[in-house]
Amino acid sequence: MTELTLDQYRRDCVIDPALPQDDHGAKIENVDNGCGPISPERYFSEEWAELERTRLWNRVWSWACREEDIPEPGDYVTFEIARESFIIARGDDMRIRAFYNVCPHRGNRLVTDEDGARPAGFACRFHNWRFDLAGNNIEIKDRETFRPEALCRNADLRQARCETWEGFVFINMDKGAPSLLEHLGPLVEHAKPYRISEMRIMRRVQAVWESNWKIGVDGFNEAYHVHSIHPQILPIFNDYHAQIDLFPNGMSRMTTKFAHQSPRMNQDGLNPGLRWLMEEVGLDPDSFAGRMEEVRPAIQKAKRAMAERLGVDWSGFTDNQLTDDWNYDIFPNIQLGMHPEGISMLYFRPHKTDPRKFVFDVIVMMHPQESGAIKAPAYMGLPEGWDITGRKPAEIERVDWREGGLGELFDQDASLFADVQLGMESESYEGAILSEQEQRIGHFHAELERYLGLRS
Repeated sequence: MTELTLDQYRRDCVIDPALPQDDHGAKIENVDNGCGPISPERYFSEEWAELERTRLWNRVWSWACREEDIPEPGDYVTFEIARESFIIARGDDMRIRAFYNVCPHRGNRLVTDEDGARPAGFACRFHNWRFDLAGNNIEIKDRETFRPEALCRNADLRQARCETWEGFVFINMDKGAPSLLEHLGPLVEHAKPYRISEMRIMRRVQAVWESNWKIGVDGFNEAYHVHSIHPQILPIFNDYHAQIDLFPNGMSRMTTKFAHQSPRMNQDGLNPGLRWLMEEVGLDPDSFAGRMEEVRPAIQKAKRAMAERLGVDWSGFTDNQLTDDWNYDIFPNIQLGMHPEGISMLYFRPHKTDPRKFVFDVIVMMHPQESGAIKAPAYMGLPEGWDITGRKPAEIERVDWREGGLGELFDQDASLFADVQLGMESESYEGAILSEQEQRIGHFHAELERYLGLRS
């Protein structure tokens, strides 16, 4: 690659300079969150983890389930974040509520399974107190043995806030937090063409990784590491010129070009990866007379024609959205890699007791289809021939990161992040120093510090 100044690099990272400022794909003005260093103790200290439990997780919107997971009255799932457990249940009125998974009598966990159906409501197996699907206490066993003043306190199940967006069910323990839609900000409008509410989870793989949850968020918030850790995708992925947009509430977006080789390759002609992408949409690479830079527009045109042929409405998407990865980071712990064909959702949750571990979910969502003619991008890890009819709910596949199972790219990251965790704890390490390619990391940590009271 030729030598660039920082200003030249910034100009080259605008995907489409011709877009008007009101277009949702337009580059927005930079936000200066500094360039580090980011203190290392946040990745391993118990004190920091406790700060997050008391000032972050009880104040943010956390994704709990999909609406289709609980279609009928009495259906429920359990959801855990930090040390809290919740029952997300659909009531007789079809409303979805989030109950703390705690009996108000003696603190027992009401539900110990992951999901199920209890159309008659919930009963505590400790003393058989009973609650309806709205959380109201409907029976206190042997009520006559309690003094009246002992039962003056509210005996109903305690509730957290519960709001939905595009079929996602979120909970929030903070009664005073802004609404979910306010928190999501521009994503609400940007996501409309994808019709996510009509999508279904086709695959969900879960593993416990050997690092702090923020190492995971940081790692997937930049493409700077791709040339070193994932060189196999450089033939079809421009890792260097990513458009980064920083929005309010800690949200960010990174737009990266697929069907465009990395400038790090310095290779003329069509590499095998680009040829494969062309063949996938019915283009003949042998008869293609254009330059490498013209492959991406040709694929965009072919994809639009394919959708029209299949009767799929992609008219709401820009040409760039047909090929590129539009990756949104929803603060604090969700990333959505969005494509017309499907969405790759990454979910990072802290381990209950060990700040050096986190629970990681890789979730692939698509519109149900019988033919399989529209395929999710290969990096999402949906095996060939996978059932995408959406008729059966996707069971959580739990895997050991040491044994693979998340797909080649994710397995490479799992091994890397374990080593990053070890290096973070060296006395010699003074904290992360960020490049322009890592702006999303700085944006995330600035918002985190505001929640923890460490930044105004």
